[in-house]
Amino acid sequence: MIRNAEKHAKARDFRKRGFTYSEISKMVGVSPSTLSLWFAKQSFSKKVRADNEKRARKDNVKRLAVLNKYRGRERERHYSEAVKSASVEYKHYKLSPLFMAGLMLYAGEGDTSDGRLIRVTNSKPALHTIFIKFATEFLGVPKKDIRFWLLLYPDLSEKECKKVWMKAVKLPESQFYKTQIVQGKSHKRTLHNGVGNTIIGNAYLKRKLMKWIELASKELSK
Repeated sequence: MIRNAEKHAKARDFRKRGFTYSEISKMVGVSPSTLSLWFAKQSFSKKVRADNEKRARKDNVKRLAVLNKYRGRERERHYSEAVKSASVEYKHYKLSPLFMAGLMLYAGEGDTSDGRLIRVTNSKPALHTIFIKFATEFLGVPKKDIRFWLLLYPDLSEKECKKVWMKAVKLPESQFYKTQIVQGKSHKRTLHNGVGNTIIGNAYLKRKLMKWIELASKELSK
């Protein structure tokens, strides 16, 4: 038997109008657990709950869409600043041999398709050494944020190859990703120590780098 018929009637009316237990509790002065005991098993209340959950999902989708749109605008603004900054910096850096070497090295050996990743792939350790110097000096990348991974053929010793690369690029083993072994015919004569990959994950710096390459290409092709 319901002790407070008036509160029960009010709560029932509010529930039928689509209010949640939490909302009804504040308006009527009955705990959500009591409201659940009153209405949880009743068909009209189950429908209200289903409708509220459906509405909440739609609202969440809308909120996420607005949030993603805002984040997208913020990212574009951030990337736009990278391009503007690159244009100014290029004028100061372009007389440096290391700067131009880094740009041309990336133009020839770097990944230009991935907008979030800076990656140089080459079998010559010296080229990676140059690019890492370029990245730390002009992109301002701390060496601890640079990653490296090797691509080896099965007949090459991972341990020995890694020693060679670690010494050349001056990165600790903790910054090396898992070595990838490619199945196929040996290329020992041309790939003595496999193929190295210098990796820097930074979309902002990738845009700056690509803008520098664009400016250098235009200037050098005149």
